[in-house]
Amino acid sequence: MKKKLTLIILGLVFVLGLGTACSNNANTDQAAKTRIVKKHKKAKRRKSKKMAVKIKIKIDDQTLNASLNDTSAGKAFAKKLPETLTFVGFPGSNPEKMADLGYSLSTKGMPTGEAGAKGTIGYWSPDKRLIFYYGHVDYFPGIHIIGKFTSKNYVNVVENMKDHTKVTITKIK
Repeated sequence: MKKKLTLIILGLVFVLGLGTACSNNANTDQAAKTRIVKKHKKAKRRKSKKMAVKIKIKIDDQTLNASLNDTSAGKAFAKKLPETLTFVGFPGSNPEKMADLGYSLSTKGMPTGEAGAKGTIGYWSPDKRLIFYYGHVDYFPGIHIIGKFTSKNYVNVVENMKDHTKVTITKIK
């Protein structure tokens, strides 16, 4: 009888200890999830790029406002302004217009690729091109977002821009 009682007590201690361990594991799992969420939020804050330079973009008789971000490529492009570039449509159905820069921009510290979101200004590093996105383009290595349009009518103006349109980009003081 004493052996049975001892086994029962040991069994209870084991079960209670296991419950505590499971509870501790649940707390540990929750703490790990919290750390991951905080890390993700912190990375997201870092990813949102501070706007560094306000610019105006003159297309035919329209002037659009935009901002260049605080990335290495955004800063490098801002140093080159004012700039007049010739834009053409991207072959196919991609919602973007592009212009050859004739020089490269530093992409140090930037992601190796991004998606071209509607309303953003990108740098296509493989061919040294400035890109105006008036629709969404999927992630692709070599796309670097350097700014965004702030004028509401940019889609209509950029989308309807004819091939070989001269576009002047200047800093707003």
